Amino acid sequence: LLLGGFLLSALHLTPGPLAWSVLRATGIVAYLALAVTVTFGAMLGSRFAPAWLARAQQYGWHGLLSGFALTIGSAHGLFLVVDGKYAQPLSAVLLPGTSSFAPVAVGLGTLGLYGLALVYLSTRWRKRFSVRVWRALHLVAYPAFGALTLHGVLTGSDHLGLMYGVAVASALFTFGLRLTEETGKRAARPVLKES
Repeated sequence: LLLGGFLLSALHLTPGPLAWSVLRATGIVAYLALAVTVTFGAMLGSRFAPAWLARAQQYGWHGLLSGFALTIGSAHGLFLVVDGKYAQPLSAVLLPGTSSFAPVAVGLGTLGLYGLALVYLSTRWRKRFSVRVWRALHLVAYPAFGALTLHGVLTGSDHLGLMYGVAVASALFTFGLRLTEETGKRAARPVLKES
């Protein structure tokens, strides 16, 4: 469906702003999927994880939703190439800051998507990394989420302040819960004294 819309828009065979409508819809859907996966991702492996969902299912849904956000977010960027009003060359979508339309905001979207790709791929290749390196790479999800939030706020044509506010508040809340839990675990560990 997205491929068909892309081709029709690229060939200028649509009666109206199809690319712009798909651009908006994919941006909102990708952001919502990202907000849910970032919010609940902070709780995975903690005592705040939903007990009614088995751990393997939690991680499975988290990975599936992350991949969905990355895929739909990529489609969102590609539709800027065929947009009827602000069409950009592919290089302007791929290289941050080179777009003639809202270069900072589009660049934030590109950087955020690259951050998500890094997190997603590092999880796919998790066995190649130490736990410490993988966790550090996984934390890139938070600045990527921030960049994508700013991208949406700066370029979005819809009044979605409430959506962004709830998404950011939810992500900060669950991150705070997880940070509090991890800090408590570290404080409870005994310190070994050297003799």
